[in-house]
Amino acid sequence: MDLKHLHLSSRDHVASQRFYETYFAFRFDAVFPRGDQPAATILRSPTGFQIYLEAASAVPLPPWFHVGFLARSATECTELHDRMARAGVTIIRPLVSVPFTNYFFADPDGHHIQVYFDPKSVPALP
Repeated sequence: MDLKHLHLSSRDHVASQRFYETYFAFRFDAVFPRGDQPAATILRSPTGFQIYLEAASAVPLPPWFHVGFLARSATECTELHDRMARAGVTIIRPLVSVPFTNYFFADPDGHHIQVYFDPKSVPALP
């Protein structure tokens, strides 16, 4: 059994879609109607993971909440960090290499996202 989707609140689905397409190769999948509620925008990664961009929410997430993307190498993690920093993405925690290569940034809606490379996780990658 695999985890295959995540719902995130989003103030601007177009900006969030562009962000996840630019940095993580997600693509538009579908619009999910919600009757009298705002529709969700569904994005799909190359591996089939889906992000449902939902309506904006005033409910704050706990400060420890974050989502993590596993890079295929420390070099990939570092290169994405540098690309994001050059583009002005808000880096919340700087790039470090101990205990493993990782950094945190904020997506367009302020969600905390970690990009990391942990050599112990490599065999789990598809």
